[in-house]
Amino acid sequence: MALSKIQAESMNLADTYAFSGTVSGTSVAGSAAFSARNSGGSWATPSDGTIVVFNDDSTGDSFDTDGVYNTSTNKFTAPATGVYIFWYHVYTANSDTTNGFGFLKNSSKLAMNAVASQHFTFDSVTANDHMQNGKIIVPLSSGDTMAVIATTQSDYYQGHTAWGGCRLA
Repeated sequence: MALSKIQAESMNLADTYAFSGTVSGTSVAGSAAFSARNSGGSWATPSDGTIVVFNDDSTGDSFDTDGVYNTSTNKFTAPATGVYIFWYHVYTANSDTTNGFGFLKNSSKLAMNAVASQHFTFDSVTANDHMQNGKIIVPLSSGDTMAVIATTQSDYYQGHTAWGGCRLA
């Protein structure tokens, strides 16, 4: 049906319409989804500002629906401008009482609090092994990158550490 006919007459939703072309403005919630983990099974000790390694997005329950996660750089790249959600869980301690982690957007720590170190999660009380969990909803432009970083010299067990995310809108 030609556009001029729709404009000239009322459109009957009971009719069948053929479509060819591109639809724009549709919802993309849940696209650009990934979940990555580390294939290693040992402790790592990154320094402040070092990206945490998640080098497996294809085995077990790990996945990358749209090829947005790079297992070499350990960074997610936004395929389109939108609002995204990210999460991480890091198994940490190894008898170390100072462990902190956060998010890196492009080349800057995300500043979601008033502390200069920009921790999303931090523990300086216990040397017992435990999980640190972080989540964020953040607007990104096409081509922006995200990663998980240590926000102080920290220890984490590679075999129990993962992160992921997807586009919300």
